[in-house]
Amino acid sequence: MALAGGLISLACVIGCSRSKPLESAEPISVSVAEIDAPGFEQLRARNRGRALLINFWATWCEPCREEFPELVRVDRAYRDRGLFLAAISVDGPRSAQAIPTFLRSYHAGFAAYHQEPGSLGAVADSINPFWDGGIPASFLYDQQGKLVASWEGTTTFEEFERRIKPLLK
Repeated sequence: MALAGGLISLACVIGCSRSKPLESAEPISVSVAEIDAPGFEQLRARNRGRALLINFWATWCEPCREEFPELVRVDRAYRDRGLFLAAISVDGPRSAQAIPTFLRSYHAGFAAYHQEPGSLGAVADSINPFWDGGIPASFLYDQQGKLVASWEGTTTFEEFERRIKPLLK
């Protein structure tokens, strides 16, 4: 009985670690494009007609690392139902080189972008003038391109799902 309880505890510790990268035998190809304020507006315009979830994060941000498996799970659950997820890293020049490795370690198959932190102001103002640029931050747009939900801080799959599901086919 004690052995079974110990195995259950061990399984919970292993399975409940939210910041641990996902493991898989298949390597994932990662491409990170630079994005600026006009590029951000183009991203939003290209995705009209489907739900769009945009997440701002950085490799050095522990809450971002905790949230990342939730984003991967959201993408896998809802991409084929009409959700487009884009992750925009605000890593500085020294940490930006770690972005592809980070994305591969979590098997993130969604669109990935990098924006220098100093250029975030114009994008932040176009998203929500009340957003101070804190990360992680996520913004959900409906099919018409209207902002319908936003989160600042670590967000769970269930919180994302509650707002995303009504927007999908």
